[in-house]
Amino acid sequence: MTNQSDYEFIESSLMLVLEEMEKQPEVGKSYPSGGMSYGDEMAQIREFIEFAGEYGLAFEYINRALEQFPYTISGKAAVKLLEVGLLMGFKSDSAKDERFDRRH
Repeated sequence: MTNQSDYEFIESSLMLVLEEMEKQPEVGKSYPSGGMSYGDEMAQIREFIEFAGEYGLAFEYINRALEQFPYTISGKAAVKLLEVGLLMGFKSDSAKDERFDRRH
């Protein structure tokens, strides 16, 4: 058994969720015109994770997309997202999510 760092765990967990979301291009029909498209959002999240190491932004974008659009993710992916939230200590920087923020 390998001992992953928190960063490795967060990255692999976010990628698992993102890959499930990317397999649902039909959700793109729910994205409003004039805003970021499904494809652009998936590419943006992937860039945050793979190239920029911006795990917090990726986490926020994923959560927002899952709340706003009709994605379906597996139980495993849902648990991974919950674990990432527990490790990171927040849900988003939005005022409505302050109760979940342990960073302060």
